[in-house]
Amino acid sequence: MGHRLLVAGLASVLAAAVVPVAAGPGNHVGLAPGERPQATAAGPRPTLVTFGLCTAPQNADDFASTPVPQVQTRCEYTQTFSARSVDPSYGGATCGGYTVAFGPMGDLKTNMKSVSLTAEWGDTPIASAAACARARIAAVAWGYRCDNDACSEGGWDKIEIQRQTSGTWSSTSQSCTVRLSFGGADSRYNTLNLDVIATQVVNGSTVRKRARGTIEARRGNGQCFSASAPR
Repeated sequence: MGHRLLVAGLASVLAAAVVPVAAGPGNHVGLAPGERPQATAAGPRPTLVTFGLCTAPQNADDFASTPVPQVQTRCEYTQTFSARSVDPSYGGATCGGYTVAFGPMGDLKTNMKSVSLTAEWGDTPIASAAACARARIAAVAWGYRCDNDACSEGGWDKIEIQRQTSGTWSSTSQSCTVRLSFGGADSRYNTLNLDVIATQVVNGSTVRKRARGTIEARRGNGQCFSASAPR
């Protein structure tokens, strides 16, 4: 699916009370930029940047379209959304890759204290060290920062910087890992957006492969102390 620029406006989102169960459909309002593919282009495409990624967050190929429940672990509440491209045909004509978003339609809680976004290989498992060395993941992560309680004001922040990595082969498990992770803390996000490009050199040519993106948000449940918390 081709990518198009984000719309400029952002719907206000009411902060839902945090409970360790699935949120109801009334706890989010509308869609956020980067969450839903747009029917028409909003303007010229972003400039091409390193690794084929874009200079701005892209509208999603896949996004959480129903509320994602909070899961309570021993120490945390978590919300997780993960998706994999159906095939290698993703990205815009000039930049961008397979984009995964988690926002208001997934009822992303804006009081989560930390987030992680993981880009990884989503194609057929790689069976040799030589093929693993020829596999690549490039990715960039974004978050729409809330500057007020209703998230009616804010802006897009890049979470770390865009990066690329090659596969790592394990001789013990005879498996290849091709993965990048991005993390952020102490910001309230209305929407999280992960843009991923998976490639492999095949017969001297670089070809796109299926990609996977996983977005997780977390906050403590008050049952565990952190190293910095008062005891």
